[in-house]
Amino acid sequence: MDRRTLAGGLGGLALVVAAVVALRTGDAPDTLKREIDDGVEAVQQQEPVKPANARAQALDADALQIAWNGSASAYEVRWNGNEQLVPGPEVEIPGLSPEEQVEVEIRAVSATGKRSEPLKIAATPKDLYDDKWDDQLVGQVDRFDGPEALDPRKWRIEAEPECLGLRPFGPSKRIDVDCSMAAFQSNTPIRFGVPASDGATGRAVISVAGAVESSHVQLTLLPDPWQYLNETDNQPRGAVSLDITTQGTRIVADPDLPRTGKQVQLGDAPLTGLVAGVRHRWEMRVLPDAVLALRDGVVVAYEPVAIKEPVVHPRIRIDGGGFLDAFGVGGVPERCLPTEVIPLLRDAEVPEDAVAAKIVTPEPGNQVGVTDLPAGTRKVAAAHPAQLVVFRKPESRPGTLPKLADRPGGIKIGGPRLHVMHEDGSRPPQPLPHHGRILVTAEINAIGHRGIELELDGRRIVALPTNEQGAAVPGRHEFWLDAKKLAPGSHARLKLSVLPADHGEPVTTETVFELGKTP
Repeated sequence: MDRRTLAGGLGGLALVVAAVVALRTGDAPDTLKREIDDGVEAVQQQEPVKPANARAQALDADALQIAWNGSASAYEVRWNGNEQLVPGPEVEIPGLSPEEQVEVEIRAVSATGKRSEPLKIAATPKDLYDDKWDDQLVGQVDRFDGPEALDPRKWRIEAEPECLGLRPFGPSKRIDVDCSMAAFQSNTPIRFGVPASDGATGRAVISVAGAVESSHVQLTLLPDPWQYLNETDNQPRGAVSLDITTQGTRIVADPDLPRTGKQVQLGDAPLTGLVAGVRHRWEMRVLPDAVLALRDGVVVAYEPVAIKEPVVHPRIRIDGGGFLDAFGVGGVPERCLPTEVIPLLRDAEVPEDAVAAKIVTPEPGNQVGVTDLPAGTRKVAAAHPAQLVVFRKPESRPGTLPKLADRPGGIKIGGPRLHVMHEDGSRPPQPLPHHGRILVTAEINAIGHRGIELELDGRRIVALPTNEQGAAVPGRHEFWLDAKKLAPGSHARLKLSVLPADHGEPVTTETVFELGKTP
């Protein structure tokens, strides 16, 4: 995938370059000098405003989540002599001492590197941590801290090879998902029971962080036999999903499920969606007459439907990247049943340690056909798109542990972008009027760079330092061009270069726009 990483270490800043890269000639000076060409007007940057309303919570006894209010392009967070730059008004600090108070300072950072006055907050992780959050769960909570967490006895994974890895998280690690799509099918079902003290007959809990603005997480409760089919964008019959994006959280239910008319009061939550690099805990709480979504214990969405199946099978799907932290379920305790699903693209053999097997076939009309195989069956003929489902003995391992390479931590973001628009609102690909002004917007999605340069038809027209008071951050820069200084009918080429602090190869992007022939 074409991504870059905002390194979230203690001042460690890494830019993984996968865009158009150009070599610069000559030795660059230590400090970039601001230069704006005639005919170019730089839109003045607003001074960074001190953040407000800091608040803290703890998902673990050794970690803090700090959030605040603000609209800056990025923030600098300092604690215990450490420093971290984050692209939004929230940060997670793992690996703390549970009983020690931590003093945190947050500063807004402008696109040119200026810092605001600090907002300060002090918190002790142990005082904020709720150690009873998992009391309603059954069995062990899955901690996704290594390859063993994805034991094929417990999980079936559908993902591109090598798209899963391990990222640092305090003294431990978490599973990093860097895929266009990855699905994790649990082999442990949820069986609904009598209502608990909060009315739930069953529940599933997941803590997860986003990676980019387009990150998307779904936790779906699948009725039998949909758990044996590969993940698709179609809504399985009878399924209910917890649907989480950076924009918010919702419950998506099969329209054919019975509607109950149940009304639920939503809680007060300023944000309800995914946050890049910061974990939050979602609960999918199943009541007899509704399915609720809770984020960090606050109800943020619901759907008034009744799930009629007594048993469902949870599946996690992540699009666009993120990192998995933990997963657990509540209801009547159920055993994990090691299950292997084999596509019948060719003839297949039933393993000797199989205790049962069946063939599952997708059928028209969003249906699924199931055929149980007689005991003792050893060979099954190819029958695409059918799947051979094999149930193994409890001690069996239907596959090997995944190989998870270590990766740098941080927040994955995109490359630089250029946008062009005439002041009358016209945009490429239509020719822009050869009069008035043209607005050029440079969106920088890098960290730790020393400046940017803008070239027009091979001639530098802007040099702008971005590290005035410290390491640079993602941001937006705007420039007005005098259209009359461009040749009528020409095709102008703009090139944006993001200059690394180490004077290495800049990351560049280009765009071309056409000028009209008449004034």
